[in-house]
Amino acid sequence: MGIIHAFLSIVTLIFLFTLATMIYRARPNSAENRFMSLMLYVEGTKTIVTWYAVYPFGADVLPVVQNWRVVYYTLCLLSIFMYLSLSSFYPVKFLNFMTKDVIKKNLFWALPVISISLMTIIVTSSGGIYGTFEGSLHVVCTEGSGEQDAIVITSYGDDDVTGNCLEQYTPYEFITVEQSDLGRLLLFMPVLTAFIALAFMRNARKNLLKDEEDTESIDRAEEARAIFIGFSGKTFFQGSMLFFMVYISVAYGKFNTADLLNVEISNALKYYFYGLYGFLFSALFAGLFEGTMFTYAILKNDVLGIDEKLRKTFSTAIFATLGAVILLMASELVESLLGGNGWLGGVVVGLPLIVLRKPIYTAINGFSNRLMPESFTEAENNYLEAYKLAMEDMIVTKEERKFLNLQAKTLGLEENRISYLEGWYDSVLASDEEE
Repeated sequence: MGIIHAFLSIVTLIFLFTLATMIYRARPNSAENRFMSLMLYVEGTKTIVTWYAVYPFGADVLPVVQNWRVVYYTLCLLSIFMYLSLSSFYPVKFLNFMTKDVIKKNLFWALPVISISLMTIIVTSSGGIYGTFEGSLHVVCTEGSGEQDAIVITSYGDDDVTGNCLEQYTPYEFITVEQSDLGRLLLFMPVLTAFIALAFMRNARKNLLKDEEDTESIDRAEEARAIFIGFSGKTFFQGSMLFFMVYISVAYGKFNTADLLNVEISNALKYYFYGLYGFLFSALFAGLFEGTMFTYAILKNDVLGIDEKLRKTFSTAIFATLGAVILLMASELVESLLGGNGWLGGVVVGLPLIVLRKPIYTAINGFSNRLMPESFTEAENNYLEAYKLAMEDMIVTKEERKFLNLQAKTLGLEENRISYLEGWYDSVLASDEEE
């Protein structure tokens, strides 16, 4: 599970970095675009929190892991500040002072500087990385290892740390980390702060919808709605796992991944891993979801066809994720019931998924369309106006088609995008006639 998560986290990072770059390049001089692109760069980097699980690194990588922990927790701190600073771009009640140009134009560099400075003060005053977040551990269990035979190397040079091996799983090795109270707080605070950002976006959307005659405010309200949905996904995925981990801590004691040194198969360990990997994977789902919604919010009226591409990507990701989870669960169920041949469960579940792929995909598309309604750029809206005139008699003549082709060329629209726009308009007409 650690390897799977680490690999998927790298894929998630690449996806979010791509979206962040698109947002920045669309309007590099826009304070909002710079801010949102930075937020996605930060969210993407945070997803690779356990990158060291992707490969069985040796103990020589422990100093790198220790330094990485400082980077990760600094990004957590930066996330908190960025979530709270969204009020600079969307009107939140009682926070109008945040919308001043001098504030919002400098957030993209000021917040990182504040976060790095604050973390530097914290680490320095605590006597270093170990004093702030505790240490990193490399554990090796060789072939035939018995109880209490784990070879443990620490990042702080303590030779007295001991642990046991699970002999039936040897040989194996892994890296884990100890956790301080500050580390736990910084791990969970961005999730809790996301609830505040959720309330901000809800309030901002209400304020923007007050003037129904102002088209710019209406458009900004749709942006706030998309960002609200993005944070809703984050709070749902990560919030549910956060509360589950709090429950585990109450029921079985304070969680610490360093407890893996002295491990035995028990209900406590089982629930702990449910919470740990649930939280780690929820961060990936939350990152993908909020990244997609934030990109839709910022670029829906700037980049040709971005809404369509995001909907297709979102639908494909949901279908692939659901399919993978169902296949894994079926394989594990058959494995536990029959004591082997888990692949049979994958076949039994996989075949219906292939047969029912179209109706399932159609249902997912309907959901993604509700999340990300059709939105067109100014050029696309101009073409649709021309096409609407041509379709008044429900027939496009040769002369009208020549005019439409000239209009498309002037607006810089490609043929496949023209076909999509005309198909969308025709479907709207058909649905209006049915009603």
